[in-house]
Amino acid sequence: MDKLREKINNYRDQAEQAVARADALEVQLKDSREQESKQEREITSLNNQIKFLEDRLEQTQQDVERLKASEGKEEDQRKETEAAQRKISLLETELENSDKALHEATQNFREADVKAEHFERKVQQLENELANQEKKYDALKDKSDGLERQMEEFNAQLDQI
Repeated sequence: MDKLREKINNYRDQAEQAVARADALEVQLKDSREQESKQEREITSLNNQIKFLEDRLEQTQQDVERLKASEGKEEDQRKETEAAQRKISLLETELENSDKALHEATQNFREADVKAEHFERKVQQLENELANQEKKYDALKDKSDGLERQMEEFNAQLDQI
């Protein structure tokens, strides 16, 4: 009888541990999803920045073309052209940096997505394990209740003797 109670308590402890692990993994999954959402917003922001920089680059290139096409004061044109070319160079550098940041954010997003899938599988495993433990617990409880009834009947028969 004591062994049966000990087994029941053992299964109860295992079920509680499985629930605690499932809760911890759910928290990790939530954190991963929040990180994924943050990275998606960052990607959108970087895409907007790239579009803005490309527009600025296009405008600056048009300015350069207009400056080249117009004839007039050569010195002023030369200075404006150099300034525009410096601006283009800076914008191209900025565009390259933004592309690198976008690539890194995309990579981080993929890694977070893989982690989220891993944690979802782990949560599912633990939920299945918990369900199995609960079934075992219920079966042992039923068996224990039956044994207790039999013991009470046996004690009642002994008392009658």
